[in-house]
Amino acid sequence: MTRAAAIAHATAHFDSGAFTADLARRVAFATESQAPERAATLRAYLVDEITPSLAKLGFTSRLVANADPQYADGAPFLFAERIEN
Repeated sequence: MTRAAAIAHATAHFDSGAFTADLARRVAFATESQAPERAATLRAYLVDEITPSLAKLGFTSRLVANADPQYADGAPFLFAERIEN
């Protein structure tokens, strides 16, 4: 994709309202990594919302358990990787 095409695509995404819809949906997730009672919501946000978006961009993703005992009950990290030639 050329630079001009990428800019045109980003502009169209914004102008169509899709960017605002994506942002509103993501902000609506009540994620709070320090609150154990929010662990399921955080996990759903990472798995159901962020991972598919990254996959569309060519990333592979996985959740990694947090080694800190304070967060052992549900605040994972999302590890995403994209390898280019």
